[in-house]
Amino acid sequence: MILWIVSLSAAYAIALNGTMVMPVVVLAMSKLAGYNEGLATIVASAELAGVAIYGLFLPKLAQRSWKAVAICGVLAVLAGEASSFWQQSPSLLALARFITGLGEGAIFSIVAMNLASLANAERLWGALALIGGTAMGILLFVVSLMPHQQAQAPVFLAITAFVALMAPFMLFMARRPRDLQKATVHSRLDRKKMTLAMIIVFMVYAVQAGQWAICGYVGERIGLDNSEVGFYLAISSLAGFLGAVVPAMTHDKAKRLPVVLLGFVIMAISIYYLFHVFTASVFLATQVLVNIGFFIVTPFVTGVLTENDPDGSLMSRILVIAIIGATIGTAIAGPIFSMAGASVFAWSCILPLVLAVVCAILVFGHLHRSLPATVRTGLSE
Repeated sequence: MILWIVSLSAAYAIALNGTMVMPVVVLAMSKLAGYNEGLATIVASAELAGVAIYGLFLPKLAQRSWKAVAICGVLAVLAGEASSFWQQSPSLLALARFITGLGEGAIFSIVAMNLASLANAERLWGALALIGGTAMGILLFVVSLMPHQQAQAPVFLAITAFVALMAPFMLFMARRPRDLQKATVHSRLDRKKMTLAMIIVFMVYAVQAGQWAICGYVGERIGLDNSEVGFYLAISSLAGFLGAVVPAMTHDKAKRLPVVLLGFVIMAISIYYLFHVFTASVFLATQVLVNIGFFIVTPFVTGVLTENDPDGSLMSRILVIAIIGATIGTAIAGPIFSMAGASVFAWSCILPLVLAVVCAILVFGHLHRSLPATVRTGLSE
């Protein structure tokens, strides 16, 4: 069981490292000769397009042969990352990022397939976020310290090495336990509740990405340079994965709703202070807490969706929703901040979280009422 979880955590880290280090990738690419931040963002987004296309059109491919998909996925990520170091032409570099995204989407589909319809999925996602997330946090910390060059972007070689180190652990996926408990009828959601859960995913990722995108401006106001902002964000991301301990260790399903609400409260209060109190210590502390709140909430939400996912294809599409949310959040964050100011921007993040809270109350409240009477009284399963 432990080796299987480690293997899934390694696959999780390979599949999602691109989204984790995306700000550093964009910054590194913007330093290349002939690039600016706008062009770098467009080229880097080809990776997200690759993930989305795989999630939309090929999520069930792993059911035919997960081993073949795993091998092709890892090779695609390795080839895409390595070639990104050597390419400077925007079109060729975008193609390399697109191939990387396809590979990451393929690997994520294998993770989703392994967890599909399992009971207590939030605990499994929490474990993956804790182990795989810690690995990604270390990667982010390392690449944030790397120097930028006009000829090549060494960050791509670092990511290539990271993927090469993680890939062998995926061999232990073959040790999937046969006695894993399936989700019961008490975990079932109708279409309306599933839609509400998807709205939560969209809102949470939009807010997380939006506030992340503005951190550079906040850092400037505090007096931090880009390297210091990157260092603080790397530290906060690494520490933030500790939030995944909560879903990983929550045995009592009756406690899901209050814990999820706690995660939202932590995110909202942290964002409020981030954009109202401008000191370096508050900047670091609020970023740590935002990430902790984020990783408290997301495993519970992905958990209930996974328990309603028959084959893993749903979660691959949920990843696309998360990417769209993060993309939109990033795109509108700058204009809102520049036109309306820090305080209004804070509330523009908090209000979507309030909507997500309402959706969470409806979803988890329904699941709470569906639990057997002994569980509703607070007894552990």
